[in-house]
Amino acid sequence: MNGNVTDLARDIARCGRCGKCRSVCPVFRELLDEPMVARGKVQLYKAVLKGHLEYTEHYRRIISHCLLCRQCESHCPNGVPTASLVLAAREQAVEKLSLPLIKKNVLQHFLTSSGRLNLVAKGLAFYQKSGLQGLLRKTKLLRGDLQEKEALLPTIAPLPLRSALPRQIMPTGEPRMKVGYFTGCMSNHVFTDTGKNVVALLRAAGCEVIIPRQCCCGLPALAGGDRGSFMAMARKNLAGFLPTGIDALVVDCASCGSAWKYDYAAAGLKPPFPVYDISEFLTTQANFRAGGLKTPARVTYHDPCHLIRYQGITAQPRELLQGVAGLELVEMSDAGYCCGASGSFQLEHRKIARSIGQKKGEAIVAAGAGVIATGCPSCRLQIQRVLGEIGSTARVVHPADLLAESMLQG
Repeated sequence: MNGNVTDLARDIARCGRCGKCRSVCPVFRELLDEPMVARGKVQLYKAVLKGHLEYTEHYRRIISHCLLCRQCESHCPNGVPTASLVLAAREQAVEKLSLPLIKKNVLQHFLTSSGRLNLVAKGLAFYQKSGLQGLLRKTKLLRGDLQEKEALLPTIAPLPLRSALPRQIMPTGEPRMKVGYFTGCMSNHVFTDTGKNVVALLRAAGCEVIIPRQCCCGLPALAGGDRGSFMAMARKNLAGFLPTGIDALVVDCASCGSAWKYDYAAAGLKPPFPVYDISEFLTTQANFRAGGLKTPARVTYHDPCHLIRYQGITAQPRELLQGVAGLELVEMSDAGYCCGASGSFQLEHRKIARSIGQKKGEAIVAAGAGVIATGCPSCRLQIQRVLGEIGSTARVVHPADLLAESMLQG
């Protein structure tokens, strides 16, 4: 278990049960149920640790109702580390109750192996491109829970990004820096164009780009309470990048960046090189200058939880976007409010995630933007889905996509 009982008891004791978390928790706003807010979960976990409550599936269901968005932490007067307490509670629940079979296979057999994940992605891409998906949907063989989950599948790229790019990519001129690129699962299998744009931006910044063998960052396993799988993935990724001699590691996913920067270090696996989000890298480590857009665009930016509250990154992507000629950056209301995605949360708690996401969609529509930029692929999928449901034609992109577009057009 991560953290000893004394540390956990100390963190739990910080909770003064004032209830300020109730005013900002996205899940509580939807359910209005005390166990679903930070204060309630902390007290339940306290009761479990003291032996007053048993580990049950009902208890596990309650602690699964957390986005790990840390909005409660940002408003807590006593600094209760709710996210880390929830992670510890989930880990203990897995130790006592094990993992559900499907989740166990996903976390322990597919995400830990890039080869097996590639096979799954290849099968899904065939399913989507061959017409089989359309046929199944028309015949209505997909029903109920399976139908809802299938509808959440993103479009899988026919070729993974890491299979399309060489291991070593040189800049056009003399390299000024050697950087590793951690593609993550989403840029590798879903948003491959974004991955190519990230590489283009790094090359334009004079970087030699190294893309070694790698697997999932491990955060889905950590969030699911499977610390063993998380540690296995973290070690694999470090083993892939350590021999490359890179000066820095660049990540384009908010969640992956948070895992590399903080969760690896907390697990005793701190990388020997600095880790940067792509927006952070371009603004602080590279003399990057954006170009311009041929077609003016009104853009709004959504702050992913794993950037704004985990990494403290909010000004950097805005600074980059404001540097693009022809791009008008407008702020939506409460841009840092969670969109409700949180990785697998949108699969496990679809109704709640959709309701939270609709509020984000309404804020975007009110801002009057035709393009939404965000640095998290999970948020990107959620926001695009919600916008489609409310009839918006606005497109959702990564800031790197707009920056690369400006380089080509400017």
